[in-house]
Amino acid sequence: MQGLAQSRERLAEEYSVLAQVAEELQREIQLAQTLIAEVDSAILALKNISSLEDGKEILVPVSAGVYVRASIKRQEKFLVAIGSNILVEKSLDEAVEFLNKRKEELSQLVERRMNDLNKVVARIREIESSIR
Repeated sequence: MQGLAQSRERLAEEYSVLAQVAEELQREIQLAQTLIAEVDSAILALKNISSLEDGKEILVPVSAGVYVRASIKRQEKFLVAIGSNILVEKSLDEAVEFLNKRKEELSQLVERRMNDLNKVVARIREIESSIR
């Protein structure tokens, strides 16, 4: 009887750890999906900005629903953050290509984390059925 109690206790501990892992994986997936949506928005914004005429007035978000009016010049180059507060000047095509690569990396991350989550959930279900 003592062995059965120890076995159930180990399974309960494993279940608890796996539940925490599943929650963390879900957070990572959600964050990556949010970043993918931001990349899509950035690509759309770049294409829209590049098509604007000189002197066109736009609203630039400052923060928390605050905007400033600005006149835009025709944009041939864009500043792209490549990490550690480093900006690189890129053409529209280069910037879009960079963002598409970032989107692909994020999509692959989501896929990997979904596979991991599916494995964790499968093990959780195994534990649930063995405890009953």
